[in-house]
Amino acid sequence: MKILCMLPAARGVYPEAAAAQRINAIRAYATPGTQIDVDYLPGLTGFNPWGRTPATVTPVEATQRAAQLSAQRAVQAEKEGYDAFCPFGTLDVGVREARQAVRIPVVGQTEACLLFCGLLGRRFATVTYMPGSEAQTHGWVREAGVQHLMVAATSIGIPNSEYPERRGELREQFIRCANEAREKGAEIMGLVAMSICPTEYSASELTDACGMPVQDAMVAQIAMAEWWHRTGLSPALLRYPRD
Repeated sequence: MKILCMLPAARGVYPEAAAAQRINAIRAYATPGTQIDVDYLPGLTGFNPWGRTPATVTPVEATQRAAQLSAQRAVQAEKEGYDAFCPFGTLDVGVREARQAVRIPVVGQTEACLLFCGLLGRRFATVTYMPGSEAQTHGWVREAGVQHLMVAATSIGIPNSEYPERRGELREQFIRCANEAREKGAEIMGLVAMSICPTEYSASELTDACGMPVQDAMVAQIAMAEWWHRTGLSPALLRYPRD
């Protein structure tokens, strides 16, 4: 099958090295049976995943514009013969909007990752870049119907734009987050922001570092897209939010 993954920003928004790092990470998930191509969001939105949204653009405006453009790219992907559309990043940019416009599976990383946490039935924790997004995270968890399993929402405390030069510190902060999660009863680090894993560290590297299983949201996303394609079931059967 053929999957198109889309970076959550237009070409030129990410620094060149950061974009290349993400594109290479995404392509590494291809297998002999699954071709994975990568493209950019087809236009500027005001949202900057490598920094802060400009003061002249509200987060709501940027999010709405990004969702519209993501849906447009999904439509084009279907015309180009792709079997699934998978936006990169745990914001699941335009997933719901795209599902209204195409027949191929559209899969978000956060959605797939949380549904897999439900499949495991283990108490889990989440890891974001900076404090302040806990309410949004809890909203995603409720929509996935796994709020009874989430026991901790942690944050690294370092902007993702600083990860390359502070990579060692990132690892130590992740270990701190895992220890905090473990103390609250977590059995798995269930949702990890993408600039942490797999962009800087693989899930296996983080598992070895913190001594707790770490789930790779992109693995869950690609596996879910493959599942929809191989079963032949309509993605419209997915009830989401599940609560």
